[in-house]
Amino acid sequence: MPQLVRSNESVTCSDGFKMPSYLVRPGSVQRLPSLVFVFDIFGINSEMKRVADDFAAEGYAVLMPDLFSRGNWISCVRALMKDMERGKGRGVDDLIAARNWLSTREYADSEHIGIIGFCLGGGFAMLLATHGLFQVAAPFYGKSPERLDGSCPIVASYGGRDKIMLPEVAKIQAETKRLNIPADIKIYPNAGHGFMSKAPNPILGLILRLPPGHAQYDPVVAADAKARVAAFLREHL
Repeated sequence: MPQLVRSNESVTCSDGFKMPSYLVRPGSVQRLPSLVFVFDIFGINSEMKRVADDFAAEGYAVLMPDLFSRGNWISCVRALMKDMERGKGRGVDDLIAARNWLSTREYADSEHIGIIGFCLGGGFAMLLATHGLFQVAAPFYGKSPERLDGSCPIVASYGGRDKIMLPEVAKIQAETKRLNIPADIKIYPNAGHGFMSKAPNPILGLILRLPPGHAQYDPVVAADAKARVAAFLREHL
């Protein structure tokens, strides 16, 4: 793994709010393709940072804004879920602000910025894929809008045992085919929800393994998914 530079940043949102954010990138002087990283429902933790670091090691500047910094966890999750359902709102605006902030950094290539997200973040990655601001969207087990007109290329990964999010795959497949959007959409038959990262604690990990999500970290599937996404990003970003 190349040497990585990690820092805590502050992104100024459209309403003036200073959003804490985690930034990780290779220690390079050249401009890098970049990723806005949208965490899962548990927010910024060691596992999300680990995954962000893994993608940074592939040669990307990765920015993870703390969307849960505007209030307590419950209120933020509720607000973000509403924003995702409506397709607009503070959560969307904050992610666009993060993208715009990243585009002005001296180490970031403003013409090559993608978005990657997990669970809740995967839904926002799919939503923002259609905004014309990102060159690639990489959702992991996230919801999808009914229509993807104007979408950038998509590399999507889902678990076959994830009965909550698996139905989203058919929508993405149908829309990318209808619109001729470059796409790599894969279902991992033996994986459940959340296969890219470990649960925040062992007790919650046991609970999450129950139906319908069957959420569990799967290092073999995670490695394959990361390799696929990295290859897609190299081609399209």
